[in-house]
Amino acid sequence: MMSDLHILTATTQFTAIDGEGVGVLTVKGTLDYTTHDLAMDFFDQAFARFGPNLVVNLLEADFLDSRATGLLASCWKRASDEGGWLALVAVESSTARVLWITGVASRLPVFPTVEEALAAAPSGE
Repeated sequence: MMSDLHILTATTQFTAIDGEGVGVLTVKGTLDYTTHDLAMDFFDQAFARFGPNLVVNLLEADFLDSRATGLLASCWKRASDEGGWLALVAVESSTARVLWITGVASRLPVFPTVEEALAAAPSGE
């Protein structure tokens, strides 16, 4: 069953779909202090709907700040604590460079495409 989750603001769009047992979350636009509380709510809803196996697609994010990287790190820890797996889809662009500068990219699995992240996801329950 396909479960969709959408949250839209003036600067950011959060969407999530079921990637066959893995929630695929896409962030388009800005992920910073202005969208932090909404992003936390979005991730909470995604965990509730899809469980702890998540892929976070940041390819269409145009800005991430340090609070965004902290949020991603805490989601990764939550997924691990719940017996799940969280991966990021990002490339080392100016937008996502903060992931590498802060060390988040060295702790979380990072893939260049959603397809590659899904292929690497743990299978089975």
